[in-house]
Amino acid sequence: MQRQRLRSFIAICLLPLSAVAASTDGSEKKPIEQPAHDHRGAKQITLENGEGATITLWKPDLSTQTLNLEHGGITIPKTGLDNYHAVVAEKDWGNHKEAVIRYEYMFGRPSKQSPSKLTAVEKTDFEIVPDPIPREHYRYHSLQTWGFLVRLHGKPLSNLELILQTTHGSQQTVISDQYGRVEFQIPDDFPNLVAGERDKRSAQFTISSRYREGDIAYQTQLNADYRINPTHWQSTQLGLWVVGIGILAGGYLGRTKKIKEKRT
Repeated sequence: MQRQRLRSFIAICLLPLSAVAASTDGSEKKPIEQPAHDHRGAKQITLENGEGATITLWKPDLSTQTLNLEHGGITIPKTGLDNYHAVVAEKDWGNHKEAVIRYEYMFGRPSKQSPSKLTAVEKTDFEIVPDPIPREHYRYHSLQTWGFLVRLHGKPLSNLELILQTTHGSQQTVISDQYGRVEFQIPDDFPNLVAGERDKRSAQFTISSRYREGDIAYQTQLNADYRINPTHWQSTQLGLWVVGIGILAGGYLGRTKKIKEKRT
């Protein structure tokens, strides 16, 4: 297992622009929980410590566009293409390379491309990719188990430590198998859940890893949103529905029986 301490560490974190708020003393910025956001139109995200980073937007057809960091934020423009896009931010000091990736679903005309084409292509030297990526209209939800791949120069890395962390403080560590694959169960760590009440809040998780190849130290992150599992309210609603149907059916059968008894 490769575990290396980087000579210098500069955290890069992609967050929705509205999800960054100043602390009370104004000394730093901290992520805050956000409701789920729409996929339509241009989007803005904040790239923390992104000064000097090369930022690339990968489109579903694998064409690319350079994005600029302005006042700590990035605008993902409307590309006119439907399907997943990837924002890749990279820093390269020669012997120390960092990357962070975020996949965003954008609406537009049909791209006629499979999302697996975007995840399969090498977008940076050292990367973590969804395996599979959620399909259109699907999302990551708490309590679900999802697979991910870790690759260096497009080839899977086995026996490597990957760490999942959420904005609510949960953390998991998993070791990649011989195919470079890991599975994480998305934590069910939203506070103040009310059983049976629909809750559309979302939070974020980051999967990160480090690797050293010769004199070069690599660090990579995959950032994504996750939502509350609908079973928190759907199971209750289903139970009430089943009970209601049972009561109605029982009442109907009872009335039918009385009618038959009167006729006889």
